[in-house]
Amino acid sequence: MHKRQIEIVEFSEKVYHSGLRHKGINGSLYEDFFIQILREELPKFDFYKGQIKGELKSSPQYDIIICKKGTPQPEFLKRVNPLVNIVSAENCYGVIELKKWAFPKMIMQNGEIQNAYNKFKLGHSKLKYFFVALRFKDRKKGNENWNSLKSQLDVDGKFCFFGRTEHSNKEWITWSEDLIKKHQAYNGEFEKLIFEISNIN
Repeated sequence: MHKRQIEIVEFSEKVYHSGLRHKGINGSLYEDFFIQILREELPKFDFYKGQIKGELKSSPQYDIIICKKGTPQPEFLKRVNPLVNIVSAENCYGVIELKKWAFPKMIMQNGEIQNAYNKFKLGHSKLKYFFVALRFKDRKKGNENWNSLKSQLDVDGKFCFFGRTEHSNKEWITWSEDLIKKHQAYNGEFEKLIFEISNIN
């Protein structure tokens, strides 16, 4: 498994198990860390979180916006948070919907992510919409896991970095090779994401 993939999931668990349990704060930290890594891995792009500016109104908030290199950022935003921006559609390649946890119902054909993708495409048909889950809540009964269910999700790209193998308060005491091996089904997901972004036209 790619070290970046492990690093991203490990960071999200460190945040949670350090005692930070506020969804807004935690979600913002996950986004910020992911954006920093994407900027390092793909320097030919700019990455922000924020909104896409329209002619009449601005978009909803997006976790990560994939932008052309050199996309302008207002100075008043840069002074406060260099990761937040409101960008014009012509400077965008697409967006990434980021979730700490995904679960079976979320990625069904009529689920939350599919509905969000369909709505996004109504306003931005030429932009890409990628879904990234840091972890998936595998269901042992019925063999419901990321690899058995992801085909139901029809988006431009879908990626998941880790599953669930142990009790939530047990598996994150320390990282171990054994734990990582239990998640070998998720190997290569980070590399696939980087490849897909790299080849955006």
